[in-house]
Amino acid sequence: MKPINRPRILLTMTILLALLTGCSGTGEPQQQSQDIQTEDNNNAVVPAKQPVTLKVQLNSVGKDFEHTEVYNEIARQTGVTMNLELYDEQKFKVELAGGDLPDIIQVPNKNIKELIEGNNIIPLDELLKTNGPDLQLPVYEKSFAYIRKFWSDNTNKLYMVPVQIGTSDFGFEQQVGFNVRWDYYKELGYPKITSIDDMVNMLADMVQRHGTTKDGKKVYGVSMWNDWSTWGVRSMGLITGNGMFNTNSTQLVNSYTDAAHSEIWDTAMFMYKAQQKGILDPDAFTAKYNDIVAKASEGTLISAVATWPFTRINAELLKEGPDKGFVTIPLDWGFTNVGGTTVAGWSDRAFAISANCKYPERAMDLINFLVSEQGSRLIASGIEGVHWTYVDGKPAMKPETVTLAAAGGDSWKKTGIGMIANQQGLADYTKLSDGGIVNLFNTPAVFATKVNALNKDYDEYYDVSYPAEAYKRLVDQGKVKTLSHMPLDVLSAMPTPPDDIKRIQTKLDELLVKGMPIIVLGSKSDEDFKVHQQELIDELIDAGADTYFDWYKRSYEETKAQLVTE
Repeated sequence: MKPINRPRILLTMTILLALLTGCSGTGEPQQQSQDIQTEDNNNAVVPAKQPVTLKVQLNSVGKDFEHTEVYNEIARQTGVTMNLELYDEQKFKVELAGGDLPDIIQVPNKNIKELIEGNNIIPLDELLKTNGPDLQLPVYEKSFAYIRKFWSDNTNKLYMVPVQIGTSDFGFEQQVGFNVRWDYYKELGYPKITSIDDMVNMLADMVQRHGTTKDGKKVYGVSMWNDWSTWGVRSMGLITGNGMFNTNSTQLVNSYTDAAHSEIWDTAMFMYKAQQKGILDPDAFTAKYNDIVAKASEGTLISAVATWPFTRINAELLKEGPDKGFVTIPLDWGFTNVGGTTVAGWSDRAFAISANCKYPERAMDLINFLVSEQGSRLIASGIEGVHWTYVDGKPAMKPETVTLAAAGGDSWKKTGIGMIANQQGLADYTKLSDGGIVNLFNTPAVFATKVNALNKDYDEYYDVSYPAEAYKRLVDQGKVKTLSHMPLDVLSAMPTPPDDIKRIQTKLDELLVKGMPIIVLGSKSDEDFKVHQQELIDELIDAGADTYFDWYKRSYEETKAQLVTE
């Protein structure tokens, strides 16, 4: 067996006493009931660090993860039990205003300045030395230099630990994109999709043929979730490739006012056309993510911009036939949200320890583990010896784990593998010290064994060996853009907007969220849509959209120049 390289730490009783009280947002540290062996040569047995409970706010996963094997393994290896809280922007604002932040948070980039100036999060430089042994690895040097320079409010201190640094690429299937029922798509003769019009027309055809569920519920073609800030009203950008940095033009655009190059207006057009066809979910502007999962699971929704809502129903549909289930259709244009290599890691997800944390050493212990080689591999691939093992000295997934993943359902969910992938320190394709990559599912050998009946039918049509290869081929041909075409580290390094610009942005987003339903639901024709669209654009301009974009563009150029001189 060739284990992942782990720093050897010898605990003395003096250090132990200093660490006995952990960081807890839910009460006093619990009594330790186990001993551990140190990794020194004499194998001396010393007590482990005191178990504690810690309140942790994560960007994209909540309580469900607490009932999984990976969660339990994190607690076993760190002695820290995570009391999880899913990030909600409104709740976060209340917590921040009231000085009631959880022990550990994932920092929204737009709040960096406010958090630091208000002493809401603490510097980590000294904790890095005492409780961050895995963060001493060279792979983090550039990241920490970047964070001290760009994410420290000009203090040059380390306030955050990044996640998802390193190399990303396609996995087994491309999860984000135009997701539809594969058997319905086949039934229509695999129509070519070259535009938003084609998307809507195809979904309308599907609804016409499959307008009710088995128990008589009405089926809709299009909906969205609204509890991820303004993500919903911008979501078509994950397909069309528009944003403040437009991947198609490789230029900055004002997504509030430039209707021809905006993910906002792509989304509005998509929703409007769906409404005109009678396939827009009446809850589209009020539904939350869990509502969308429920609709998908009961069969009343037949498309989304990601596979995530369809995970549960796909496992059930597969029992009904080899080609039944939801897949991502590879479009030979636009953008697919995958790839990229960053020093900064993913925006809005870097870990920080709040000033409320009474015992920050134990918080740092947990962060250190989550972003380490060992923790990253655990999050992405599961538990060594249970879900993966070493074969001829090389790390590999166990066949039974691959089979379990292919089947999906509750048994797979119980493993917890991949559930907090957005929180692992090293990106999936980063090579570790044992020679293997972080995510051991992302190997040709596993891809070959992971194919279920739905995947096989899909693969045969596109003449590929695994689903994501259909999209990857289009990227390799230069037909589709990915995150690799975006200046990720420049965008992540941009300064927090000053208060006046923040107020403008808040007003713009309020107008957007309020105005889009009026445009989508209140427009009776294309001409009517254009009139309402221009009315909202005029309101956005009056509210400072051009001022906001001028600041954004200037900040982008200044930040880009700073990085070039690094």
